[in-house]
Amino acid sequence: MYPETQRPRRLRGFDYGSSALYFVTMVTRKGACILWDWRSVLAATSRQNGEEFEKPILSECGEAAKHFIDEIEHHYAGIRVEEYTILPNHVHMLIRFGVTAASGRLIAAQTTLPTVIQQLKQAMTKHLGVTVWARTYIDRIVRDDKEAKGLRDYIRINAKDWTRDSLCPKI
Repeated sequence: MYPETQRPRRLRGFDYGSSALYFVTMVTRKGACILWDWRSVLAATSRQNGEEFEKPILSECGEAAKHFIDEIEHHYAGIRVEEYTILPNHVHMLIRFGVTAASGRLIAAQTTLPTVIQQLKQAMTKHLGVTVWARTYIDRIVRDDKEAKGLRDYIRINAKDWTRDSLCPKI
């Protein structure tokens, strides 16, 4: 089931602007495979067991997603995107709220996770002239370093194993 058909499941009473590491998944509307060039989608879905999958070619929508994700930390003090991957129909990101400056001082985020995600989606919609994303997104508050390492590893290998991902459409 895609997030656009679900209600957001936010942790009640949690301050989504507080210093934390968040794992975020944003899905395209109706799970459409529009973030990769169609040749990359075909190559990933048609490969045989054991075949290596080359790095995907992003579509115009995928390039826009990359651009706007890369811009997040330039627009919001105290926020850093630590890792992300763009898949054909969704994006995974690890976003840190509360960043340590070179001086050792903690820079707190001045906004919330829902605001950052909403503004990212709006910027892409305005840039492309069409709504790309499902209405909601999935988030998880990362609890510890072990979980963070597992999520980083997952993000790094996800494009190679996209056909095993729960959000990969069954062709």
